[in-house]
Amino acid sequence: MKRFAFRLERLRELRERAERERAAHLGAAMREEQARADVLAREREDLERASEQKAGLTGERALPAGLLNGLERARDAAEARIEDAARRLGVAAERVEAERETYGVARRELRIVEKLKEKRFDAWREGTAREEQKENDEAGLRRRASREEP
Repeated sequence: MKRFAFRLERLRELRERAERERAAHLGAAMREEQARADVLAREREDLERASEQKAGLTGERALPAGLLNGLERARDAAEARIEDAARRLGVAAERVEAERETYGVARRELRIVEKLKEKRFDAWREGTAREEQKENDEAGLRRRASREEP
């Protein structure tokens, strides 16, 4: 009985490798997105701290204009960093979506070849089973014929 051989095995292997590479790229993009989200959260905490500092200092007593100006600049800088971090997070999120799409395409292409391999293997197995049954039937007929010949 001959062994099963899938003629498109090399293509399947190439598509499997491409799918793994796309998965690695997707993972890297997701890690970058998470890092950008963490930076944005830290920048928001800095803005909150700057706002709390200013609120804590202003009260019943008058503060020097330079101090108020410095606190306002710190708050403005924190807001600018938040805008920048949010923009970078948006870019990272877009990259994740693009990588997700390319991974999906690679995955579908691999599944197509794998399904074809499964179908061909099933057909081979059925053909092999029919051949075995045919050989068994022939052997049975030969035995019966040899018993009947005295």
